[in-house]
Amino acid sequence: MKQLITTCMFLAAIPAATFAQSKGTVTKAKANGAIAAPAKMNATNTNSIAESRAKKVTDAMKAKYKLTDAQYKGVYEANLNYEQQLADLRAGGVTEPGPGQALQMKMGRDYGYKAAMTPEQYTQYENDQPKQ
Repeated sequence: MKQLITTCMFLAAIPAATFAQSKGTVTKAKANGAIAAPAKMNATNTNSIAESRAKKVTDAMKAKYKLTDAQYKGVYEANLNYEQQLADLRAGGVTEPGPGQALQMKMGRDYGYKAAMTPEQYTQYENDQPKQ
């Protein structure tokens, strides 16, 4: 019950954090009218970066949580989906997702982990995550 209440309070606080951005911050480049264009990345480059990051994270998780080959595949898919979402944001010029979007992406990844891992492995994974 405490966990449910805590989760509800956290989710209610997200909109407040989203709108807590400072409005008066302007960089010198923007003040002078020069806006830097985001680096252009093609889809192949974006996908290969996402794939290599997902593989690196999944390989570390395989060793740490002793994943089977079938579990590895499920965890890799969750990591790949997460990394592709990040790569798509970066390709669009966004350096980091907003707090609500980041939470949603992490929840989707964790859902994939939970589906692939045993309850014991997933509990160990949760315990290894930093407390917020």
